[in-house]
Amino acid sequence: MKRLFKFLQRSYRLLLNLEKQQAIVWKELKKLHSKNDWRHGIYEKEKCVETIFEINEGHNCTFYYFISDKSFHCRVKILQNYPIELTSDLFILATHFNNLLNNGVVTINVDHQFVEYHQKRDLLIPVLYTGEIEMQLISHYNTSTDIYKAFRRLVVEQEAPAIIIADMMKEYNQKNEGD
Repeated sequence: MKRLFKFLQRSYRLLLNLEKQQAIVWKELKKLHSKNDWRHGIYEKEKCVETIFEINEGHNCTFYYFISDKSFHCRVKILQNYPIELTSDLFILATHFNNLLNNGVVTINVDHQFVEYHQKRDLLIPVLYTGEIEMQLISHYNTSTDIYKAFRRLVVEQEAPAIIIADMMKEYNQKNEGD
């Protein structure tokens, strides 16, 4: 019976216009934040939720979750006010990440000196599959912590981008072999 309900719910949601689909995702996003009692702010007009999560021990970042352009977006500024002399290495590290990432993109904003990680998913996915918003938030957060550590390693330890990526890939492979 539960499977039939899910099928009918998905069929109904598929027939809804874009505005109603956005309303469903927006409602579920706010509900998720309230249920988990996360530190957050809701901006109804912009359909945006700002949430503060600890990305590394003692360091918080503001994550932005919003609906725009028929998509559900997750954004976070990984690094702000980076040293100008590291710009080339930052681009190299971002390129390595973008070649490895299945979902999302790491960008460097040279004008305002920040590194950002942005995921975007077609709005239809969270409309049809309950729980997809939470899974995307978790995936975005976990990837953000890895990206943050890598860029901090570049800036603080002055480690070469290729070595950082090689170490991360080695760690990832070791972790997956243990599973």
